[in-house]
Amino acid sequence: MNADPRPQPPKIDLQKLAAAAAKPGASAAGGVAAGGAAADPARGRSAILFSIMLSLERAARRAPDVQSLRYVIVNETRRLLPYRQAALAEGAIRPKPVALSDVPGVERTAPYVTWLERVLGHLAAAHRDQVKALKAAPAPVPAAQPLAGAAPAPAPEAELLKPRLVTPADLPQELAEAWPELAAPHALLCPLADREGQVRGWLWLARDTGFAPADQVLAAQLADAYAHAWLALAGRGAGRRRLPRPRWLVLGLVAAAVAAGFIPVPQSVLAPAEVSASDPATVASPLDGVVQAIEVQPNQRVEAGDLLLTLDPTNLQAEVAVARRTLEIAEAELRRARQGAFNDRDAGAQIALLEARARLRQAELEYAEQRLARVEVRAERPGIVLFTRADDWIGRPVQTGQRIMTIADPSRAEIRVELPVGEAIRLEPGAPVQLFLDARPLEPVAGRMTSLSYTAEQTPGGILAYELKARLDQPAGEALPRVGLRGTAKVYGADVPLAFYLFRRPLAALRQHTGF
Repeated sequence: MNADPRPQPPKIDLQKLAAAAAKPGASAAGGVAAGGAAADPARGRSAILFSIMLSLERAARRAPDVQSLRYVIVNETRRLLPYRQAALAEGAIRPKPVALSDVPGVERTAPYVTWLERVLGHLAAAHRDQVKALKAAPAPVPAAQPLAGAAPAPAPEAELLKPRLVTPADLPQELAEAWPELAAPHALLCPLADREGQVRGWLWLARDTGFAPADQVLAAQLADAYAHAWLALAGRGAGRRRLPRPRWLVLGLVAAAVAAGFIPVPQSVLAPAEVSASDPATVASPLDGVVQAIEVQPNQRVEAGDLLLTLDPTNLQAEVAVARRTLEIAEAELRRARQGAFNDRDAGAQIALLEARARLRQAELEYAEQRLARVEVRAERPGIVLFTRADDWIGRPVQTGQRIMTIADPSRAEIRVELPVGEAIRLEPGAPVQLFLDARPLEPVAGRMTSLSYTAEQTPGGILAYELKARLDQPAGEALPRVGLRGTAKVYGADVPLAFYLFRRPLAALRQHTGF
């Protein structure tokens, strides 16, 4: 089995650690005791340090989420390595502070955060340069075989992943001058790496006293445990930053997008539509009156001569009766004049006038009878009766020529589209049309445009639209959709560049608002 490629953290020798802790000037890691170096007290201090480290590792590995782990890293680490400031940054290329000690959140505009972000960015760049230089350097000549039991020499990559002391001399002048005002004088930077040795984050510790070698040993062990727990919670993508794309790739994508904008695509528009009758017969009121009865139902099939509706005949019947009575009077006067003409020449002179008057009354009677006969409206041809409801017409006064219903031939249907003014595109006769009926949205009905109105009219829905008509292109033997079905029509125009197809509406809106 292959060994773990990740550089292993240094092993802790508790005896040496205790000895280092007993020296004068030792750091806080070894400052658990500041006195003598007797064997028993050294073992006790080592046990305490070891217990604290195990406690921190356990807290890190048992953190329920990344946020809790961040709190442990920046606040609980001081139990082993006392510090004044701690910061956790994610990212190998441009580290971003995500947690600070003793504060609930990170304020990006704070001077300390801004300065620390620039410092970590500079140190991360220096680390990458060292890694590149190490990889570009020739392989070292293998040394003599080490003695049995001797520890192997650490790999060069492992040295770069150890915690390192940071001083103002490691930074540019601008950042170094701001250090005394923003951070403690002594800092330790701990890389957080994955199993492949790739840095995913950084732990920054700063305090007023220096970090001894024992502190760096403890920090290396903690950094390894923190990195393991962090990657387990956040996944292998944690801390990765998207590398900048090569310039040629960006230019290629831009060129491809520009070229795609010139691809010709058919321009299309969607509009409400319905199946309507082609050349329907209009059933209108033959005279002024009131609708007395509707003899058919909507969508009922009728034959030529079938009774459709009846108007109220009361007034017309009275007119016929009056005309008949007037005719009878005129005929009586004419007979009397003819009888008196034998004895009175003056009476004979009135015969021509009375005959004309009788013919007039006869014509009035015939006209009244014809009007009375027209109260019954019958179908002129077979088809389907189209109107709203019978209750809407019964008792309603109508005028001569007012349309009441239409008779449509089911075998002669067409598509009627209400094309809104704002959606109007350039269309030519014969343009393809697809109708998606609400009742059958997955079975489009094909058609071809036959006409487009010159002016727009307001629809019942209050929309200003052009009326577009299209004939149905149904295969022979296939039933036509029922007249009255509604849906959405897609009308295809001429080919246009893809860029114009996508930006037609924004350009139209911009032109309306700017007048350009």
